[in-house]
Amino acid sequence: MATLRNMVLAAGLVALAFPALVAAAPGDDHSHAPPNGGQLKQIGAYEAELVVKGSEMTLHLVDEQERKVDAAKFSASAVVLAKGNEQRTVDLTPSGDNRLSGKIDFPVEGKIRATVTLKTPAGAAGKGRYSLDASR
Repeated sequence: MATLRNMVLAAGLVALAFPALVAAAPGDDHSHAPPNGGQLKQIGAYEAELVVKGSEMTLHLVDEQERKVDAAKFSASAVVLAKGNEQRTVDLTPSGDNRLSGKIDFPVEGKIRATVTLKTPAGAAGKGRYSLDASR
């Protein structure tokens, strides 16, 4: 009887903890909607929102306090899954304010799937994986 009670108690604790575990998933949970309509990921100390409109890919950077970060000394590249599962690279360069931008000059089917590598002025790098619908 005590074993059954312990099992029920353990199951209840797991059920209560599950929402907290899901909420703690790195890079996917944010207390706000993406301000530019893209997808948000945590890359190192930065929150990076990837937006794709037409052939333009833009990465918006903010810090932990959600303040815009001057992207002038940052660089990034996105490895994108192109049509036919071919991997293509888009170089993202500073484009004013907190943005890094680049052109997608190849066909993409369905969702935009990309792994973005961000390099900071100090040289530290981090990665974020994105999968988003794009207006193309």
